[in-house]
Amino acid sequence: MATTELDELVERKKRGEQGLDRRILELIATDVYKRPRVYGLKSEDEAGEVFVRYWTRIGNLADRYEDTGYRFESFAISSLRYMALSLKRQRVCRYDRDGAIIDDEAFEAWEDLRRCGRSDPDDALSAGSGPEFPAKDDSGIVATAFRRRIVFLCVKCAHLLDDGQVSAIAEAMGFDLAELLGLLERARNVYPVTNPRIASRRRGRNVAWIRMGAAERRLARETDEDARRYLSAAVDRERGLYLRAARRIACTKRLIPNKAVAELLGIPKGTVDCGVGRLLRTYSGFS
Repeated sequence: MATTELDELVERKKRGEQGLDRRILELIATDVYKRPRVYGLKSEDEAGEVFVRYWTRIGNLADRYEDTGYRFESFAISSLRYMALSLKRQRVCRYDRDGAIIDDEAFEAWEDLRRCGRSDPDDALSAGSGPEFPAKDDSGIVATAFRRRIVFLCVKCAHLLDDGQVSAIAEAMGFDLAELLGLLERARNVYPVTNPRIASRRRGRNVAWIRMGAAERRLARETDEDARRYLSAAVDRERGLYLRAARRIACTKRLIPNKAVAELLGIPKGTVDCGVGRLLRTYSGFS
């Protein structure tokens, strides 16, 4: 940083001279892009992101600077390092909360899917607010389409269904038991229990746990009532994020995505999406 020129410009600005903002900002930007790591940034791309997000604050650094024995350069470096840290925290927060925060309605849909695999087989096949299931000997177009959708759902829930449940489903639907068991075994082998999406959701859960613990420790030491209310709200918020992330992991970690179901069956993904969705709307009370 051209510290002599910059310090002189800042001093002149503090004395009330106008029209210096542009040149001060140019000198700061030049040095930030030249040596971003000094400012806590990894690359020129991150430097650009900081300037885009905090342009006004960077432009006001000269106005906020007070001579306390440190040059303006040190003040600018310290301020930009804080901005860089804030940017990284926001990026991590966005990334992890995408895996942790879920829409309540979507979560309920996943819960219903999970219950299809964990409830009693007879209940899973008979309960619901929709119309009755077609008879086993019904070979009509509607009945055939319905049985096909049941196959989609069985493959999707392959990791949730045991042999007894599969047997009950096959009996109720008129499926060949050996064929259905073989299909589900293939699904389990092709798409294991652990899938890549879990890593993101676990990060969201773990980050929420860490932040909750940090807020609880600060709350235990804090005496100011306003600060305590803020920290208490933060603890509740992070606990909610943690619990929702944990529930989502428990709910989805053993479900096979519709895309994998479609690939396994050799049909378009949209067909699976439509089939599973129609079952949910008809027999799970979805609108």
